[in-house]
Amino acid sequence: MAQPSTAQSSNALTVLFERDPRILSRPRSAPLASLIFPLESASLDLRIDGGATFRVDRSMFALVPARVDHRLVALSAVAPTLTLLIGPKAEDLVAREYAAHFDRRAFRRILGEGRTFARTRWFDELAHRYLFERHDCGLHASQASAFLETEITKELYFLGREVLDRSTRASAIHEEAPLIVRARAHLEARLFDAFSIRDLAQRCHCSESTLLRAFQRELDTTPITYLRHRRLDEAVLLLESGRYNVSEVALRVGYTNLPAFTVAFQKRFGVLPSRLRSATPAQRVPPQGTPSVRRLRKSL
Repeated sequence: MAQPSTAQSSNALTVLFERDPRILSRPRSAPLASLIFPLESASLDLRIDGGATFRVDRSMFALVPARVDHRLVALSAVAPTLTLLIGPKAEDLVAREYAAHFDRRAFRRILGEGRTFARTRWFDELAHRYLFERHDCGLHASQASAFLETEITKELYFLGREVLDRSTRASAIHEEAPLIVRARAHLEARLFDAFSIRDLAQRCHCSESTLLRAFQRELDTTPITYLRHRRLDEAVLLLESGRYNVSEVALRVGYTNLPAFTVAFQKRFGVLPSRLRSATPAQRVPPQGTPSVRRLRKSL
């Protein structure tokens, strides 16, 4: 595999960071599954040897299975790109923290059937914070690093589970249907706006029944359930920021009934929101928008 200018290892995730298109374009084949995140405005073509080409950019990231030959072709003069190699300890971290919701066999299948995914705000924030913790701060065994490794792996697992039943082995990477990509992009851009199936269908230029069938086929869920899950993902970020209490977070993500929010949150994450909110400052990741995060983004 091409060796980027920055490579740092841990038992859970290995961090590779590169911005030089010439180095990115070298042939790659890692012994571990790889997550590829273009940063900032970078846009890349992911070319699978003997297979298809897929675009990864600020709206999409890719999971490449272990030992799959591929290249990254940058579409700009500078292309800051984060690659995370998923080591065996990552599976153990999630299995310990989310035992009731985690299936090891399903996770290994997800890693073996890579694909492209729409980038959620929460996953994007996790990736940036982890790069800051490991690359900028040089902290390899901190509580924040362990938390981020667990959350990144957990988010990948749940994203993979959403599409596992429809996975294909026609190529090493599976690309989502254009209709789903458009729908998810619209939902992400208006995450807390009023929602209706009719409006989403109109914006995606399809009928309501076509939209519902596409979500069921591609994601094994409905648009409203997908939206609820994403809002709960954002609730984690708000709770971790320490700025809001649980009731305020519930209202911000669309729940007027606190018990309903608590039940939904615990069902999705296996922990009460009050427990996450009461975590000690040393265990919390720095809130979004703190100077450390802004400095990271400027440095890329």
